[in-house]
Amino acid sequence: MIVCSCNIVSRKDIEEVIVDFLNVDAWQLITPGKVFQAVSARGKCCGCFPGVIDIIVETTERYHAVMESPAPRVVDLLKRIADQRRRVETARKRTAEKRRSQIAA
Repeated sequence: MIVCSCNIVSRKDIEEVIVDFLNVDAWQLITPGKVFQAVSARGKCCGCFPGVIDIIVETTERYHAVMESPAPRVVDLLKRIADQRRRVETARKRTAEKRRSQIAA
């Protein structure tokens, strides 16, 4: 399934990159920017970033379940990912508001 139509990046591509990152450091914070850089792409419209964050969360949860990681550390990591999602959503809303105000002016 294509997640990013701007760069033609599939869910499978994203999941593979995330697992590669987790194999290097299971506790790192993975961001959409890091994922896109790893697949030699960059965010263009960034409309897919919330979905990419969801894939990061799902893949990270699966990875840690298989690895039987300690629950408190997983919860902390998922909280950090949720914080990242809130930052992305806030930035996206500000950009949309700015565009609307420029059009109205």
